[in-house]
Amino acid sequence: MRFEKQTKEHLRVYLTASDLSIRGIAIDTIVGESGQDLWRELLETAEAEFGFMPQGTVDLNVTMFPRDGLVIDVQKVEAAVPDADQEQVEIRLTIDVIHHLIYQFDDIEDAINASVRLFPHMQDTEQGGALYHYDGHYYLHFVEVLKPDVEERLAAILSEYGRTTTVSPYVMMEYGKTIQTEQAVKQLYDTFA
Repeated sequence: MRFEKQTKEHLRVYLTASDLSIRGIAIDTIVGESGQDLWRELLETAEAEFGFMPQGTVDLNVTMFPRDGLVIDVQKVEAAVPDADQEQVEIRLTIDVIHHLIYQFDDIEDAINASVRLFPHMQDTEQGGALYHYDGHYYLHFVEVLKPDVEERLAAILSEYGRTTTVSPYVMMEYGKTIQTEQAVKQLYDTFA
């Protein structure tokens, strides 16, 4: 479990599939009792290591990547008036499951190298990926729902050069630069390989 302090009132927590496995939590049962234990551990660690005192209402916005793990944004919504008799924290949980592949690359070279390795597998996709530039990073996005074996192959290659991201493709389309909407892997391969 890795924490990043975004602001005084906002933490981002990364849990890999391995982190969940160590805790005996299956990603598809995160809203059950094992999820309750995870939220408790998360809030206790946030308080102990970051001074993040959960009082009042706390939003847990969970983005699930079925193969990779979770990204959890923890935000205080309202500061409760300290009451000696009340230590109750209301948790509002929102879960978003990402079924498409979207990977972030630090530079264009990483995206090119990934594309060279991905190219032989593009016959198994319909759109061949889209390429965006946003906030100093490059993103390859496969919007279609892929067959599980194809998704695993592509994700294995993509993870060698980049990392999963919670940045929405809609944010990239709106605020970033769309470089290629379809067949981005083929275009990178044809141009640079």
